Amino acid sequence: MSDGLDVSPLEGDDDPGVDPVALERTAQRAATDLQRVVARIARPYLRLLHQGKLGHWVPAPTWRLLVDIEEQAFADPGFQGRHAAAIRNGFARLADSRLTGPDLDARVDWQHDDDPLPAVYAIMRALVHEFGADASSNRNPD
Repeated sequence: MSDGLDVSPLEGDDDPGVDPVALERTAQRAATDLQRVVARIARPYLRLLHQGKLGHWVPAPTWRLLVDIEEQAFADPGFQGRHAAAIRNGFARLADSRLTGPDLDARVDWQHDDDPLPAVYAIMRALVHEFGADASSNRNPD
């Protein structure tokens, strides 16, 4: 799975002072941090998915929901403070992709496999599938 982070323009091939291993570690820390931030922001929706396990109807996520989560995640003061702008700007973003299409209220199509996937799309897809797998494996067959 692509983590939505493209460090290639940051690699510093022209700058001998940049350590590519340290840059990769920094990028990985930012990706892990973004996953935590997105999960925290998406928690209310993920709670709804949990309720779906209990037989409640749960609306499918829309592109608008993902765009809103992305905006909140990248505007999070903690995330901004922990990672340099160059690292934050290295993430593929929904705002810069054509994945969403013109109708933001349409259901999200989780079948995309563009490279690189927007980071929030990839994170949310994993979370939704994880909750979906939990929901189907924990359903009472009665």
